Amino acid sequence: MKKFRVSLQWKFFLCIVLIIFPTLGVIFTWTGIQNKNQSDEQVVNQARILARQIVLTRQWVTDCGGIFVDIQSQGAKDIACFFDDKLQTNHGEFQRFTPAMVTRKLSQYSTRQDQYRFRLASLNPLNPENEPDGFEREAINLFRTQKVNETFRFANNSGHQYFQYMVPLYLEKQCLECHNREGDSVNAIRGGLSVFLNVEEMMSAAHKNHLKLAIAGTSLIFMTIFTLFVLMRRFVIKPLKSLEEMTDEISSGNLEARVNINTGDEFDKLGHRFNTMAQSLSVGRDHLQERIALATKELSDANRELQTLDKLKSDFLATMSHELRTPLTVVRGGIDYLNRTIKKEDNRNYLEIIDKNLARLIHLVSDLFDYTKIEAQKSEWSFDQANLSVLIEEVVEIISPLTIDKDIVIKYDNPGDILVEMDLERIEQVLVNLIENAIKFSDRETEIKIGIEEDQTHVTVGVKDQGVGISEEHLNSIFQKFSTVPSAGINKPEGTGLGLAICKAIIETHDGKIWAESVKGQSSTFYFSLLKKRPQPSGFRPAPE
Repeated sequence: MKKFRVSLQWKFFLCIVLIIFPTLGVIFTWTGIQNKNQSDEQVVNQARILARQIVLTRQWVTDCGGIFVDIQSQGAKDIACFFDDKLQTNHGEFQRFTPAMVTRKLSQYSTRQDQYRFRLASLNPLNPENEPDGFEREAINLFRTQKVNETFRFANNSGHQYFQYMVPLYLEKQCLECHNREGDSVNAIRGGLSVFLNVEEMMSAAHKNHLKLAIAGTSLIFMTIFTLFVLMRRFVIKPLKSLEEMTDEISSGNLEARVNINTGDEFDKLGHRFNTMAQSLSVGRDHLQERIALATKELSDANRELQTLDKLKSDFLATMSHELRTPLTVVRGGIDYLNRTIKKEDNRNYLEIIDKNLARLIHLVSDLFDYTKIEAQKSEWSFDQANLSVLIEEVVEIISPLTIDKDIVIKYDNPGDILVEMDLERIEQVLVNLIENAIKFSDRETEIKIGIEEDQTHVTVGVKDQGVGISEEHLNSIFQKFSTVPSAGINKPEGTGLGLAICKAIIETHDGKIWAESVKGQSSTFYFSLLKKRPQPSGFRPAPE
């Protein structure tokens, strides 16, 4: 999955946005809420003052026992009189106004000015116009049951917003003259004073203020983000870009690159350190190139000397192994003759020891001879189409007698004809070596499995034993010459350490691959793969016909 990468400046930008937006957003939201609460509190205070003034006016009228108003005056019109309480004077006829009538008249005046209005409400009104609405009815019950002193609400009526405030009205001793038929007592709640304030203008102003606050807040947020982003680019991103360009130049080989950061801060110091580092790298490179040139010359001379020594070693081993073959063959013939003629048991034991070590020496000389010829590319190869599955079957039949002593079973299921272009004798040598190793390293009464698989271009052979296994650290070294696998136990199999190296050289000459897989203490499996049809190898002479 491809990792999502974001540049540093955009990371800074996202951090600024994620910090500034919520912070200032919360601040402006809180300010808007506070302004709204303050506006609401202001409306409530206005209603309280107004209600208090009305209550005080009613109190004054009550304390005066009512007031007399000229019936013919403008102030006496449109007021229902429930009591025939008139007074004749030299100035005309006067009607006594109760606190309720005064309240009603003042409400008419306020309603005409469209600023506010108020009314009286009672559950048992003398005047039907004082019948309470739903809010007023609930408020009066609330005043009576829970002893609260006020209640209010913001409401909407046909698209017009208003504020309704209500306080309880208590019966006083002077009020019992008109309101004693229900059996109410002094200080009982008779009803309430309901004040209505028009808050549309206030709401409109508050909405405009909120809009202005939102515009100002948004502008401030964007200006803050923009300012911080510009400052961040100037004082952080730009110096980092300069340092990045310098490191790119240095990584591309230009050690003369320098950076110039004149910010007077930590980046300026860092730029000077980078320049000092580049100067040190430049001087070090020059010294290193001189040392590399000298070391290269020394290594070249040493390599030529090693190649000469290696050639001398290979020539020596090839000559020695060739020269040893003849005397070893003679000795072998003598040992065979003695085996046929000597009958004494002690002497035959000595001959058996000599014969065993002679066989190992002959095997070592043969391996040395083969490996030196392959390594020196002096071997002759004969690549022809051959049936690999048949070859495996023949090798198994030849080697089967070696399994008798350890009671080992070799399992091989012939899959049918598999034609491969190969040097038959060399591949037979590889199979013999791998199967013999499997027999040597297998426990008694186990089995060795040989498998073969093919595809359109390759064929793969595997030889699996049930032996001691090979540790992971030795799997890569076992194909090197003179390499042996450490094995626990007193019956450790011995070998020359050249068998697998010869197998590797043979398989690689076939443009193939050989490898091993193992589980320590359980089993080892050796594989080799060959091309079914290989190109003519270069550097080797074909076998004579």
